[in-house]
Amino acid sequence: MLSKNITLQFWRYSIPSVVAMIVSGIYLIVDGMFIGQVLGAEGLAAINLAWPIIFLVTGLGLMVGVGGGALISIATGEGKTSKAQSLLSHAFLLMLIMAVLFSAILALLGAKPITLQGASGNIQHMAESYLGILGNGALVVLFSCALPILIRNDNSPNFATLLMIVGALANIGLDYLFIVKWDWQLAGAAYATLGAQALVMFLAIAYFFSRYSSLSFQVSGFSLKPKYLANISNLGLSSFFTTVYTAFITLVHNYLFLRYGSVTDTGAYAIVLYLSVIYYFIAEGFANGMQPLISFNFGAKRYDNVLKVMALGFSIILGSGVAAVFLMNLFSELSVSIFNNDDPALLDATVSGIRLHLWAMPLDGLIFTGAVVFQSINRANRASFISVGNMAIQLPFMLLLPAAYGVVGIWLVMPLSTVILSAVVAWWLVSLVKQLKAEFTPPAA
Repeated sequence: MLSKNITLQFWRYSIPSVVAMIVSGIYLIVDGMFIGQVLGAEGLAAINLAWPIIFLVTGLGLMVGVGGGALISIATGEGKTSKAQSLLSHAFLLMLIMAVLFSAILALLGAKPITLQGASGNIQHMAESYLGILGNGALVVLFSCALPILIRNDNSPNFATLLMIVGALANIGLDYLFIVKWDWQLAGAAYATLGAQALVMFLAIAYFFSRYSSLSFQVSGFSLKPKYLANISNLGLSSFFTTVYTAFITLVHNYLFLRYGSVTDTGAYAIVLYLSVIYYFIAEGFANGMQPLISFNFGAKRYDNVLKVMALGFSIILGSGVAAVFLMNLFSELSVSIFNNDDPALLDATVSGIRLHLWAMPLDGLIFTGAVVFQSINRANRASFISVGNMAIQLPFMLLLPAAYGVVGIWLVMPLSTVILSAVVAWWLVSLVKQLKAEFTPPAA
C-alpha cells in the first residue's frame, strides 16, 4: 500500500464507499417515498418516531465496524497479521453480545420509547409496530452495518460496495411488494428493511469464510482478550455517539414538533431528513474511504500521505455540501413532491424546513469527518468529544428557541449549534496538520 500513489488509493477506497452510501441513501429515500405516497404525513411521522431507537443499534454496528476496522488497518500497517486476525474475531464476538443486550433492553422498555416522544393514537401504534419488528431483528441490523466496513478494511472495498448495492435493491423491491402490493402498512417497510439487511449479513459472513478474505474468524484456538473488546469499543465510540447524537436530535425534534406544531410538522421533519440523507451519506462515504488509508499510513508513520488524504477528502466533503444546499433550495418544491400525495400543508411546512434547517450542512460534514480522522489515528477521546459535544451544544438552543419562536425556532436549533462546534473542530484539525508536518521524516531513498 505504501508504494502506491496515495491519490489513486484515495479514489479506489472512496468511490466504492461513496457509491455504496449513495445507493443506501437512495433506498432510504425510496422507503420514504413509498410511505409518504401510501400512508401520508401520519406514516412519515410514525417512522420518524421509531428511527431514533433504530439509530442506536445502527450506531453499535458502526462502532464495531469503524473501531475494529481502524485497529485492523493499523495492525496490518505495522505488519502484525496475527493481531489483525484476532481483532476481527473479537469484533464478531462484540457484535453478538451487543445485539443480545439491545434486544433484551428494548423488550423491557416496550412502548415507552414511542410514548415519551409525545405520540398517541394511530401514529403511536404504527411506530410501535415498526420498532417492534426491527428491534427483534437487532442482530441482523447490527451485523449488516458492521460487516461491510470490516470487509472494506480487508482490502475489498468493491465487494463491500456490492453488498450495499444488493441490500439497497432488495429493500426497494421488498418495499414495493410489502407496502404497495400487499398493503402491510408501516410493518411492510420494517420487514423490507430487515429482509434486505439479512441478505447483506449472510453474504458478508460468507465472504470471511471464503478464499477471497485475507482475514478470517478464529473459531479454533481463539483466545479471549477483554482488552481488544475494550479497544474496539473505545475507538469506535465516536461513531456510536454520532448515531446517538442523530437519535437524540431526532427524538427531541419529534417531541418539540408534536408539542409546538402538529403531525404535519413532524412529517415535514421526516421529509427534510430524507432529503438531507444523500449529502450526509456522500460525506460519510468519503470519510469511510479515508479511514483505512489514514489508519494504515499513520501506523506506517507516512504522515505525508495522511495529510494528502485529509486535504483531498475535506475539500470534496465541504464542496459537495455547498452544492447540496444550493440544489435543495433551488428545487425544494419538486423534491418534496416525491414524498407528498397532494397535501399542501405538508408541502409548505417542508419547504420552510429546508430553508431554515439545512443551510449549515457543509459544516456538519466537517464535524463528522473530523471525528473520523481522529478515530483513524487512535485518538478516541477527541473523536468522542466531538460527537458528545454536538449534543451538549444543542441543549440550550432546544430549551430557548422553540419557546421563543415556536416551530421556526425548532428548525433553527441544529444549524446554529453546528456553526459553534465546527469552529472547535476546525481548530483541532489545523493543530493536527501542524503536528503531522512537524513529525514527518521523509523515507530514505
